[in-house]
Amino acid sequence: MEWHAPWDIRVTLDLFLGGLGVGIFLLSVLLTVYDKNRYRKLAAMGAYLAPVLVGGGILFLLSELGRPERFITTLYNFNPQSVTSWGGLFQTIFILLSLIYAWLHFKNTTSGSLFRAVLGFGTIFALLVGVYHGLLLASLGRPLWVGGMVTALFLVSSFLGGTALLLLIKELGISFGVSQKVRSEVASASETKGLNFTVLFSVLSALQLILVLGWQVSLSRGGLETVTASNGMMDQYGGLWTGLVLIGGLALPLLGSLYSLIKDRTAEMTKGMALTLSALVIVGGFTFKHIVLLAGQINLPIPF
Repeated sequence: MEWHAPWDIRVTLDLFLGGLGVGIFLLSVLLTVYDKNRYRKLAAMGAYLAPVLVGGGILFLLSELGRPERFITTLYNFNPQSVTSWGGLFQTIFILLSLIYAWLHFKNTTSGSLFRAVLGFGTIFALLVGVYHGLLLASLGRPLWVGGMVTALFLVSSFLGGTALLLLIKELGISFGVSQKVRSEVASASETKGLNFTVLFSVLSALQLILVLGWQVSLSRGGLETVTASNGMMDQYGGLWTGLVLIGGLALPLLGSLYSLIKDRTAEMTKGMALTLSALVIVGGFTFKHIVLLAGQINLPIPF
């Protein structure tokens, strides 16, 4: 097969960081809606990181393009038939909304009509950005990216990655931009059981594993170009795919979280296990997106 890679690791970083930003924003919203007093610190951390991650990903993308003004031109030269134009619009609006959402958390103004509006519209545009990441690849017509599976895979991967990142923050006790008053309020919150992160982690890991395996099966049963592209991916990256994506990034996190639930279905994972499994998910998520991006750009041989 002839190798051709017009998109390098900077595009992967855009997809990866943007996905983490979308995922951690959605989890921040979930925690705020579920119990904003109990999870005020974690929700605030997610709010602060979301625009930084998505914006950082866009900066990597602009450096890969070589001409940053191209991103700006997609806004005033809007093409309603272009996925890229819609993506630029969605990301711009999401970053603006996420910045306002972060500011409201910083000011501890998490009530009122403005906050509810920002939370609602922010959720909508976060989902649109998450869908856009996969839809952009699907729209290019490459055999490995065609169909709705890639879109679903990227969206669930983003939510799983955001959950893993927030778990790391939770277990490491990282906090900034959160007043001591808020920390003490959270520490003295009700002893009643809150959201079980282990359940969420295991459900998302299982869903992503099912989607990945289903995607591979669908590729193997596709047309000649699709099968050839799938074989090319495994020939080039089979070891990394099996080791870091399937086993390290999905199977072990799923088994580890299920083991914790079997031991005590109401308890959270231990700190060591949560840190280890979350790190595996993040590494696996990056590897997944990088392999899919690079493998999809392999030029197929012309049959004679």
